[in-house]
Amino acid sequence: DIIPFLSQMRCFVLLISLLALHIAHVACGRSFTIDWDNDRFLKDGKPFSYQSGGMHYFRVPRQYWGDRMNKIRLAGMNTLQTYISWRSHELVEGEFNFEGDNNITEYLSLAQSYGLNVVLRPGPYICAEWTFGGLPYWLLNKPGMEVRMYNKPYVEAIAKWFAVLLPIIKPFLYENGGPIITVQVENEYGAYGPFVCDKKYLQFLLDLNKKYLGENAVYFTMDNTNDKRLECGAIPGLLKALDFGPENEPAHELQMLRKFQAHGPFINGEYWAGWFDMWGGGHANRNATKVAERLDQMLQLNASVNFYMFHGGTNFGYTNGAMSKVPGRYNVRVTSYDYNAPLTESGDTTEKYFAIRDVMSKYVELPSDPVPPNSPKWKSTVDIQMKTRISLFDNLEQFSKCVERKLPSLMEHFNQSEGFILYQLQWSGPLHNISLYGVHDRATVFVDRQKIGSINRMQSLNGSLILPIDLVNQLNVRPDKGYTISILVENLGRVNHGSYMAVDFKGINCMVLLDGKNVNLEGWTVCPLPLDSVQPALQNMANLRYPPSGSPFTPSIFCGSFRKLNGDDTFLDPRGWEKGIAYLNEVNLGRYWPTEGPQVTLYAPGVYFKQGENLICLFEIELLILATLSCLLMFLFSVKRLRSTVMIFSSFSSCFTLVLYYCFLHKHATHF
Repeated sequence: DIIPFLSQMRCFVLLISLLALHIAHVACGRSFTIDWDNDRFLKDGKPFSYQSGGMHYFRVPRQYWGDRMNKIRLAGMNTLQTYISWRSHELVEGEFNFEGDNNITEYLSLAQSYGLNVVLRPGPYICAEWTFGGLPYWLLNKPGMEVRMYNKPYVEAIAKWFAVLLPIIKPFLYENGGPIITVQVENEYGAYGPFVCDKKYLQFLLDLNKKYLGENAVYFTMDNTNDKRLECGAIPGLLKALDFGPENEPAHELQMLRKFQAHGPFINGEYWAGWFDMWGGGHANRNATKVAERLDQMLQLNASVNFYMFHGGTNFGYTNGAMSKVPGRYNVRVTSYDYNAPLTESGDTTEKYFAIRDVMSKYVELPSDPVPPNSPKWKSTVDIQMKTRISLFDNLEQFSKCVERKLPSLMEHFNQSEGFILYQLQWSGPLHNISLYGVHDRATVFVDRQKIGSINRMQSLNGSLILPIDLVNQLNVRPDKGYTISILVENLGRVNHGSYMAVDFKGINCMVLLDGKNVNLEGWTVCPLPLDSVQPALQNMANLRYPPSGSPFTPSIFCGSFRKLNGDDTFLDPRGWEKGIAYLNEVNLGRYWPTEGPQVTLYAPGVYFKQGENLICLFEIELLILATLSCLLMFLFSVKRLRSTVMIFSSFSSCFTLVLYYCFLHKHATHF
């Protein structure tokens, strides 16, 4: 048997040798370097600047990558920029996913096929308004974890991740025949803190990149034009890039850069042509004319410019991030990442797109092929009846493996990244108010199926809900009869930027008080509810239980089927519903919350539909009135609205409460 084996080995060695010769032939003469003396890049020895469009592969269905890249190219861009989302590739520690929408090699190859260079931003931290800044949640399970610092458990995890990622990336470097011309080290590190300035950590990342990608790759850091941030985020001798929007004068930004870097290319690595939206805020809108004017001024200075974003895409599922820079302050990114970008969330061109294209035509020869027309959008012609209703509280075993636990008991205890967690307690006797401390992020409270109210971290970490007087009276007249307190907590999004990333544990972090009594040590039933999909419950309809007739509304899943025979995109309009999660077939489209805004509709890509029968489901948390989906669907369902009195504690009203909460969290959160 040894002879055939040796023959196979010779063939294998010959194949590898031929492949190496081919790569060497393709890469021969290719170089991308910095001409420091003349403040420019050199590509194959010739002066070069890049004009780039930001587009994240993890926010756009893979089937649409080519369409978006082509439109970026047709706008006059010669480069594409993307982050690498660690969280997307290693959601479970040690299990790696580079398939489907995570196929980074396909993305890079496709970019090259469209003649686009690539600026790669592998993190590991990426911000990006993406949950936990692109870091995997399981880092929080490691005792002693501190992110974005030279912290032993953190850098050990990075080393393992980069040992997998960077060898995949290396063949795509420009010198190796690929499209990648520059590689970022960390991301806007000068803004982390206030001013952590851990140079050992930055050097560790640079050394790790060089270990796998080599010394010849062009590495850079990027920060806002702030003296302290530029100083903290820099690595001596490494190229510095800036990020700023159209409200800033490019000439002034260049002067700021020269204080820290006397020579080298002038780069705006994130030219903010738009901005992100937050729940409860307004819709971002940056003027197309102003964006184009500033672009013209930067190009006159021979700047390399990347549009952040050129095409934003969508935070499908639970992938949106959040901001928390100080205790008690928390705001949440919406599902859409349209970003008021030149290409809309659905990939359509805009006035801003053509304004940018007009400026680019002054500096480069635009491709001769025409810009494609905007895609048609599908509208349903019939109402879709939501005939199926699955009550969560009545069918918990279909969605969760509930356990008996004391509090605090958090999502991370159950190796749960996103979704919901339910706390239930059997209680008896009089009850007037329920107080929660350390809510991460939104708790909806029920007593025997009757909704009492919600406490939302966007307003306060802590709060008290006063029971309606009729319910108080009912409990008083039946003191020996037990009842169920249910607290459904939603993870609204892990902090992606701010000092409190590493203490953003999800659930009730501190304590529950019933009429002032701490009940953490009572016999709670805790049910982790990732709710990535509702399909398992739909496949077990025969065993479902239904709520008692006439009982109040509790969180439920509503489903209806419909036919669609084309592949057009569309938008789901949930006005009339209150708050929840939308599912199209097996895909989690994301959160809807039309009463909070500014986002109302949810993008539903055509590739997520089936030819023929389709299923739409809504996990509705709140109470319903007449609910319709006017663009895609029509739901006819009516539930009487109930009211309660809500009193919210200011998170700064009691220093003792705040200190207690954070001390308790630090003491217990990493010991699972």
